Amino acid sequence: MISTLLTRRSLLTLVLTCALTAPTVAQTLARPGWQGSGIATDLWWKHAIFYEVDPARFNPLANEAPLRALLQRLDYIHDLGIDAILLTPVATDAAHPTRINPNLGTLDDFDDLLREASRRDLRVLLELNSRIASDELPAVARFWLNRGVAGFHLIGSGATEHAQAESLRAITSAFLGRRILIADADPSLPFDPRQRTYKAPNTQSAELLLSASLARQDKLAASSVRPVLGVMQDIFDAGRSLPLLATDGEAFQRSFTRYADGQHDVAIAKVLATILLATRAESLLYYGQELGVPSPDPVPPITWSSSSPNAKRTASVGQTTLAAPNAALEEADSDSLLNWYRQLIALHHGSATIASGSSITIDEDDKDVLVWIRKPHSITPRTPALVIVCNLTGEPVTLSLTASLKHLQLRGSFLRTVLRSDKGMGTMHLDSMTIAPYTAYVGQLQF
Repeated sequence: MISTLLTRRSLLTLVLTCALTAPTVAQTLARPGWQGSGIATDLWWKHAIFYEVDPARFNPLANEAPLRALLQRLDYIHDLGIDAILLTPVATDAAHPTRINPNLGTLDDFDDLLREASRRDLRVLLELNSRIASDELPAVARFWLNRGVAGFHLIGSGATEHAQAESLRAITSAFLGRRILIADADPSLPFDPRQRTYKAPNTQSAELLLSASLARQDKLAASSVRPVLGVMQDIFDAGRSLPLLATDGEAFQRSFTRYADGQHDVAIAKVLATILLATRAESLLYYGQELGVPSPDPVPPITWSSSSPNAKRTASVGQTTLAAPNAALEEADSDSLLNWYRQLIALHHGSATIASGSSITIDEDDKDVLVWIRKPHSITPRTPALVIVCNLTGEPVTLSLTASLKHLQLRGSFLRTVLRSDKGMGTMHLDSMTIAPYTAYVGQLQF
């Protein structure tokens, strides 16, 4: 009897010792320190802004592991208005998917990054290598989810990735904190859903469907961009996955160089930012695009100190050395690309019409002007429709939207300015409005 009692006490002591000494999970609810049950009516990934980061290049510092160097720039990312950071693969390789690449840091560095990001209300997601063995994928996913990541982006859109997406979604849905899965859309976007020509992952198995259609386009033209905006609305109307739109990414030439004309480079980048952040899709930014990082990326791609020389925009041709954009100087310039992104992100988060209104495009392709309407569920004086106009040419363009809006049964005679990327002033009249070269304009439809 005494022996049995001692044995039980010994076992109890062992259990308590293990419980006290075992490493704690970094993010029970994908946000350490977040008090609550994780049950909420709003889904955090709706209307979220994602920021993809390559830790090795984002903030390279001498004698500092890239993951720790990234930690030092979390305030910048937070102040930009970002909701979640998507890290490019941090594991050593597909054969060792739970080991941090030693060139990036340690697992402790990763845990510190999660904890500090969470203190700033930033979630952290991981890109997973699709070459991870399918039978190992569940264990790999649980390993990272237990550490506190908010979800995954599964790279690739083939049959293998479709099957992996279903497996991953079953796992992420079992964790508290509303963990999510981002799947890649088929590169054949745009599509006609009535023709059933679009092959996507099982949209029930991914919260977000990443479209890189704009990132693949070498020319910014209304005739090619407008169908993409229609697809974004189609995906919403299907009532399954939410579209996630990207204009830049690791596999593509940066848009700042891709669309540059050597004269209106920043203006063009502002127009592209408007397309990214004022449409019906959620948005994925690639680190530095808000500053105008060119291709090929300079090393480092971003200068952070205000004492450093200002980065001049130089052409990426011949033997030209590209200078890194200066974040501190763009911060101080109210007309900078960085501050334009901040204004758009504030609109994206603060406008109910941008957040949930439907999107209707107007065909002005012959003028190479992109026009779309963001229509709220109920149009009232306090929640008017928004009209977004982007001139994709290097010349002023005059157009009339009166007939088009009347056809859509939208009443109004002028637009009250919400945002504009040029230095223009005043309202815009629907019967005749002139848009400056490479200018983005957002206005409220008024009677």
